[in-house]
Amino acid sequence: MKLGFSAYKLVTHPIDWAYGLEDMGFDGWEIVSEGRQRLTRESLPALMDIINSMDIEITVHGPFSDLNPASVIDAIWEETVRQIKQCVELSADFSRVVVVHPGILSPLGSQMPDMAWGRNVEALKELCGHAREYGVTLCLENMPNTERLLGRTPHEVFGMVESIEGLGMAFDVGHANTMRNIDAFLKEKERFTHVHIHDNNGKSDEHLELGKGSINWDRVLSDLRDFKGMMVIEARSLEEGMRSLEYARKRENI
Repeated sequence: MKLGFSAYKLVTHPIDWAYGLEDMGFDGWEIVSEGRQRLTRESLPALMDIINSMDIEITVHGPFSDLNPASVIDAIWEETVRQIKQCVELSADFSRVVVVHPGILSPLGSQMPDMAWGRNVEALKELCGHAREYGVTLCLENMPNTERLLGRTPHEVFGMVESIEGLGMAFDVGHANTMRNIDAFLKEKERFTHVHIHDNNGKSDEHLELGKGSINWDRVLSDLRDFKGMMVIEARSLEEGMRSLEYARKRENI
């Protein structure tokens, strides 16, 4: 298994902590393009110093705060597409994967859900076309059990993947646990492009270290043993990430 590290909780911290990821045993780093990790022309030199100091695989999680590809407000929709396009362009030299979230039904979008769904698909089509020009695969992530979020079920996620040329799928195990649909997603595991792993107790998106929640990791990691892409441990801290890495390595051959 290729196991990477990512931590949204660290996006407000200076990024020096990432220098040691290879020595800690991680095979990859998923940069979260938010906060101090946000990919801009100004931040890129410092990020490249870290990337070039290690021989690990780099993937990118696109920006999502205050953005909404399902927005029925033109200005917000256009800015969402612009921000993600910029992320793709700036990461293309070192990452072949950019993970994106589907949209959310805003109060106005909830009154016109068909239009919001259409805007979401339109955004993903435009973004996938742009990503292909840069040799990048856009990967749609399944969402947790939060009201109004699109893309929480296999039907929704794979419906979008099937209808949009070049769209990959990022399977988030923790999110699926809150929806009680891990098994339903794993039945389609050959369609996964990318994987996020973290634990919870099935009620909220806690991002616990592996083994601290209710997920049956022996089953999940066994099913994903032959997965060739990167499995990214989404932890709350480096320490929890390292313990999750050790936990997963012990179960590689189960």
